[in-house]
Amino acid sequence: MKKVWNSFRLAFAMYSIFPSPQIRRTRENMKYILIFVPLVGIIIGFLLREWMVISPYLVNRDLLGAVVCVMLPIFLSGGAFLDGFFRTVDALCSHETREGKLEILRDSHSGYFAIIVCVSYFFLSVGLWSEIPLDDWQVLAFGFVLSRALYGLSIVLFPHTQKSKCSLYVGRDQSRWIVAGFMVIYIGICLMGMMMTNPVVGVQCLVGVALAFLFYCYVAFHHFGGITEDIACFFVHMCEIMMPLVVLVTNLIANLDIASIKM
Repeated sequence: MKKVWNSFRLAFAMYSIFPSPQIRRTRENMKYILIFVPLVGIIIGFLLREWMVISPYLVNRDLLGAVVCVMLPIFLSGGAFLDGFFRTVDALCSHETREGKLEILRDSHSGYFAIIVCVSYFFLSVGLWSEIPLDDWQVLAFGFVLSRALYGLSIVLFPHTQKSKCSLYVGRDQSRWIVAGFMVIYIGICLMGMMMTNPVVGVQCLVGVALAFLFYCYVAFHHFGGITEDIACFFVHMCEIMMPLVVLVTNLIANLDIASIKM
């Protein structure tokens, strides 16, 4: 029971801004940490849904509401996945050999590729959220749990690179399959919630998730020969931008079809 409690404390210390006593990051203490990472996504999703309700009364500009939608997950997670996202982008844009890319992942400095992509990422995210109808936010809120659940599942099941630290998250006993089971439960709950809230938007979100996950697999195995924590972090941000992107694009296509029919 102590291992589970330590994993819970570590999850909130590493993946959120919520105060938690610092403890040592040992294999035993981190054995169940991935089980609790999606809980941060639940908090983000809940607050996003509440923001959907109160934002029309607090702000009268779609842009400001969208900025809050983009910054809320970053703020509440303490930017936990941004560092890995930046390093992976730096490595991909370097066009180095596989070993060279892995070396960039181990470098703590951010290159100019990361800065350029960072600015572009936030501009695109704000633009997407400013165009998404308020009713669709309820479905997108599940995505913050789903992205973290898939993050955890991939770390547990996918092969790691030789120098990856992902092995710290994966127990060598039955705890590995316990963690995987919890991730599957999270994923199932998210799928059910999306379909029950709005099946059309839910399917659109799942298409975005699938595209992000396929791209994640391509990047991990083609460019790096396996996953690292940084590459898994890269997936989280790709997933969370692909969902609103697909929703917006499909809505625009649907509106064009309706307009052409009326003409």
